[in-house]
Amino acid sequence: MKTVLFVAAAASAVVASADAGFLGFVASSRTVGAYTVVDVFAGVQNASDKFLNVYNTTSNGTFYQAAGLANKTWKPDAANFNSTRTSIDSFMTAGTYSGGAYGGVYYASTNTNGDPNFTGTSWNASPASAAATTIPALAGWYTGDPFSIDNTAESIVGLSNRINATGGSAANFGIWCAHLVLTGNQLIGTDFTFSAFTSIKDGVSGAVSQASSSFQPVPAPGALALLGLAGFAARRRRA
Repeated sequence: MKTVLFVAAAASAVVASADAGFLGFVASSRTVGAYTVVDVFAGVQNASDKFLNVYNTTSNGTFYQAAGLANKTWKPDAANFNSTRTSIDSFMTAGTYSGGAYGGVYYASTNTNGDPNFTGTSWNASPASAAATTIPALAGWYTGDPFSIDNTAESIVGLSNRINATGGSAANFGIWCAHLVLTGNQLIGTDFTFSAFTSIKDGVSGAVSQASSSFQPVPAPGALALLGLAGFAARRRRA
């Protein structure tokens, strides 16, 4: 199994409580045959925290979609139990069906809904529609039942090839929110990026927090040195 490198930019809180909130995305990756499979989780503070939605998503990735009417969009085919962690098919989700733990194969939530930024047939397919291989600009998805067990946090301590978002505490709990499949051995932050906001309801205080988190390119060491020189030059010009 090849390790996929994840580089997570700092999560910046927009609305937060003292108890709570979204700690940044957590990613798990693995290779399955000729594909790279990436699961994305919303890392949270408490086991009782609830996922509400992801929104304002941006990504430059081109993702693989399995054949068939139910599989070629970003809507999970949870009703037919085809949307499992091990499937070679890309989809979004608001947690797991019946709150299944992340210890093995699990299914996407039937409560997952796409917002209007999933344009055209990218969420609901038609027989003639093309596969939705990119994420529409600023797309979002949400749970249709905020009280459902589906969107409750589970332990993510044992995720394979895991990296935490920087700029916050390491999350021991999370809610599964995206299953991304790419052709070949692709590196996030090199071959594609992923950025979004997430809303979380704190299970202790009841407060809602919103924050952004992203996987972005990291400049090469030489580029970092040039950035440092540019900053020094800018300081001199301001003096």
